Amino acid sequence: MFGPELLQQLMQLKSATDSGMSKLPGVIVEGSSGNGLVKIKLDGTYALKELKLATDIKHMELEDLEDFLSLALKQAIDEVTVLREKELASALTDLIQNR
Repeated sequence: MFGPELLQQLMQLKSATDSGMSKLPGVIVEGSSGNGLVKIKLDGTYALKELKLATDIKHMELEDLEDFLSLALKQAIDEVTVLREKELASALTDLIQNR
C-alpha cells in the first residue's frame, strides 16, 4: 500500500514545494491605508520588514490610526497569502508536468 513508489512521489512533492517556498523570504509586499499615511511591508514569510507612519498621524485619533494599521496589515497579509498560493501552485504544476 505504501511502497517505495509512494515514498518517492512524496519526496518529489516535498522538494518541489521547498523549492517554490525558498524564494519567499526575498519577496517584499506592501500594504497601505489612509492614502499612504500607514505603510507596512512584509516578506513572503509574513515577517515584518518595514512600518512607516506619516508625520500627519500626530493629529489623528488613536482609533483611526488603529484602523489604518489594521487595514494596511490585512492588505499586506492578503498579498503574501496570494503570493504563497501562486508559488505552491507553480511548484506543483512543474512537478506534474515533469512526470
